[in-house]
Amino acid sequence: MTIKTTADRAAVVDSGYHWIPVAREIPPRGSTLQLINRKRGIPVRGQWTPDSEWTHWAPYPTFAKDDRDPEYD
Repeated sequence: MTIKTTADRAAVVDSGYHWIPVAREIPPRGSTLQLINRKRGIPVRGQWTPDSEWTHWAPYPTFAKDDRDPEYD
């Protein structure tokens, strides 16, 4: 995983984790995803529909199995 702060220090990004183009892989319907319109550049949480404006999507991250916190398990 390659995590770094952008040059303008506005965000932290992982250069190994990418948005998935809707044109390449249709998102699963009825599930909450991260969605973005590349031209507008503002990601949102929501559900994809075929008539939507979203050009890319991404799944949410999960916790690693070895990252256990007894308070929340």
